[in-house]
Amino acid sequence: MSVTLADIDMLKKGWLEDPCWDIEDTEGFEDFHEELLAFRLQQEERWKAIRHDELTEKASALGIPGNIKLARYIEKLETQIERLEERISRLESK
Repeated sequence: MSVTLADIDMLKKGWLEDPCWDIEDTEGFEDFHEELLAFRLQQEERWKAIRHDELTEKASALGIPGNIKLARYIEKLETQIERLEERISRLESK
């Protein structure tokens, strides 16, 4: 099988939708290992930067500008509260 640029683009798009594997290890794309590894690492850095920006904004909105660690912790607590509220709601509806 000869891999085309369209095949590589399709692989990258699919991976971006569900990045649950190391794209550079995809069977049939061994000849493109370095390119795919660079793509994955670059995308992970983008996601990391986006997440940092989101936490920076959250920290500012909470009145704790620059305190990324506390903003992340508060977000975690908010998520736990939401899950607990969902569980309570399901239990109450039984």
